[in-house]
Amino acid sequence: MIHGAKWSRRELFAGSAATTLGLVSAGTLAFGQGQRTPGTGVERSPELDQFQPAGTPDEALWHKIRSQFSLRDDLAFLNTGTCGPVPRPVLDVQDHYSRELARDPSNNFRGSELSSVRKRLAGFVNASPDEIALTHSTTEGLNLFAHGLDWKPGDEVLLGTQEHFSAHEAYLWVEKRYGARIVWVDVPAAPESVEQVVALYAKAITPRTKVVVLSEVAYTSGLCLPLKELCDLAHNRGALVSVDGAQAFGVVPLDVKAIGADHYAAPGQKWLLAGTGTGFSYIRKDVQEQVWPLTGYVDAKGSGGKGAPPGNRYERSGQVNIPAAAGIAAAVDFQNAIGKDNIHARSLQLTGQLRDGLKRIEGVTQVTSSDPRLSAALTVFSIHGVPAQQALKWLAEHERVQIRAIKDGGVDAIRASTHFYNTPQEVDRLLSGVSYLAEHAAQFASPAASI
Repeated sequence: MIHGAKWSRRELFAGSAATTLGLVSAGTLAFGQGQRTPGTGVERSPELDQFQPAGTPDEALWHKIRSQFSLRDDLAFLNTGTCGPVPRPVLDVQDHYSRELARDPSNNFRGSELSSVRKRLAGFVNASPDEIALTHSTTEGLNLFAHGLDWKPGDEVLLGTQEHFSAHEAYLWVEKRYGARIVWVDVPAAPESVEQVVALYAKAITPRTKVVVLSEVAYTSGLCLPLKELCDLAHNRGALVSVDGAQAFGVVPLDVKAIGADHYAAPGQKWLLAGTGTGFSYIRKDVQEQVWPLTGYVDAKGSGGKGAPPGNRYERSGQVNIPAAAGIAAAVDFQNAIGKDNIHARSLQLTGQLRDGLKRIEGVTQVTSSDPRLSAALTVFSIHGVPAQQALKWLAEHERVQIRAIKDGGVDAIRASTHFYNTPQEVDRLLSGVSYLAEHAAQFASPAASI
């Protein structure tokens, strides 16, 4: 067990690093990037090549990748599903643009840089740049689609009971404002099969269903929905599909064309590790004429609304945070250097280590499905007799393990996230702590029990 906090060598020298970054000239990007002409786009750092494996990544490479994060040496951070740490390649790019704009704010709109970010994201998800809108969050993206459609009284939207409250709230307002109707689909936390999930949605869909809303990975249970099968079902019945990718984007490889979604909203601050206040929405090109922008857009000819050019017509929210947006491109570059499939495989390796360990602890019940087709990098579990919030506090104080409690939907459970920057040793720390809690569950029987 860990007692007390230690300062890492990285933290002790943080001040020196900041001073050094301050000396970077206006024409030079941090993290080893060469000369550039301002306003020509966010460049990829050649130093990222050092993280590109020749074959299957070994532990030495994962250790090298971990060194790019400023996490405290004594902290096992297993809560990427809430907000992930930003790696140095992303921080350096954000810092560069912050300092450049502080020196000379003349070119503060940075259209070329924003275009570069859209192109980077488009390539990352197999879309075209004019199908990508930069947003501040998944919530904004979900509302952009929900409130951009034309609704009539009696139109229906299918919402799973495990969907995030951001989706619930968006369509509750649609229901209240336009007379549409929410149809709830009760999906088990751990379904028996992919076929069972599809059958539940097939039973709920009707000729009046306008939109089917799906979380690629449910934040409450870790359930990974079969998107391709559900998109095919919806389209065969004449409905659109809006996907909440908050718990998948950046850890589960995404191909929007392959899954067939009409809309996909995701954040930057979770699994992409791009920092807060960032995100994007993909809106399929042939669906865009059905989706009004939420804020005004007038083109050069003076006409606005749905007929405006694609892409940034959905971004009219005022001045864009250029450093944050540039960080999205840097985060995509970092993941591309490592390899999306390598990142996915590493997360599943760590997830498998965690779930196998939990199986061996008496008193632990796993909520997340054991079917690899129905789960990803979130693991939700409970410890018999130990309230989740108390377990969370004890793990943070005694083991310096940071995870999350899940209380939504009547669940009282613990959720752990396993991403590529995590280590097998951190997973073992969590398992050790859970084992102690399960063995001493009687001490935590009451929510008011002292820990």
